[in-house]
Amino acid sequence: MTWSELDGMVRANGSFLISTHLNPDGDCIGSQLAFAWYLGTLGKRVAIYDQDPVPYKFAFLAGADRITTTRPDGPFDALVVLDASNLKRLGWEGAETAARQIINIDHHRDNTRFGALNIVQPVSATGQILYHLFEEGDVRYPQDVAEALYAALMTDTGGFRFSNTTADVLRVCAGLAERGADPAGIFERVYASSTLNGMQLHARVWPTLAFHLDGRVCSMELPMNLVQELGATYGDSEGMADLTLMAEKVQVGVFVKHTERQTHFSLRSKNHVDVSRMARRVPGGGGHVNAAGCTIDEPIATALPRMLAIIGQELG
Repeated sequence: MTWSELDGMVRANGSFLISTHLNPDGDCIGSQLAFAWYLGTLGKRVAIYDQDPVPYKFAFLAGADRITTTRPDGPFDALVVLDASNLKRLGWEGAETAARQIINIDHHRDNTRFGALNIVQPVSATGQILYHLFEEGDVRYPQDVAEALYAALMTDTGGFRFSNTTADVLRVCAGLAERGADPAGIFERVYASSTLNGMQLHARVWPTLAFHLDGRVCSMELPMNLVQELGATYGDSEGMADLTLMAEKVQVGVFVKHTERQTHFSLRSKNHVDVSRMARRVPGGGGHVNAAGCTIDEPIATALPRMLAIIGQELG
């Protein structure tokens, strides 16, 4: 780890803008909140700005209401990018010039090392990197920060179901529980609770269930206008991609979110089937072995067959 470099850069600057990738997940939210807390203890001016709002299921994390989708006024000394492999993944223009320096902390294998400081480790979650950085720096943090980091690791391992649930992940989570994180409570808030509108959204998506490639691929579809129709939010669909892996024989799950002109694919897989290879065959796509994503600027009628062809080629 490079705690001394990070701590030196942080102490040399006074104002920070924190951001993460489009459609933020638990690792994004938890890591941002933990790092913002750390900066706050040093008296730094901190703003957290994301292109998309905090999903409902992560709103319980302390400080989540600080995350805004309105671009804050600058200038800032440093932009801290967490859990994003490249600046394009942030989804907003001008990231390159938003601050004098960029601090890049991430765990994606395809990270482009775009920062003045790059702390990139191929581990299971960005929250895992922050945990070890805080340990190296002997940073003592309260229960709410432990819970933010726990949520980060729990969600990026699919509730400890993915093959990236390593021994270190379990040791880190044990350490976070010792610092006050409530594993059962966090699991319930993330995986076992939903808004009423969110439940209606799930009910409308389930009938789109389909199997492809001799049952090895399962897909579900979400037309984005349905979100507005039901009064739901984009975050209400968080976690639905994981449901595509529930059936036996399925090796790859595909959750498809689409508008008239654009189709986004959230890819999931079991065991060591590498969906990041599939996602990278689409420009701008990428991710992890068991969880990745990409976007095709075409309607679903042409984009889905194209994606299925890529999956079929990769599966052999």
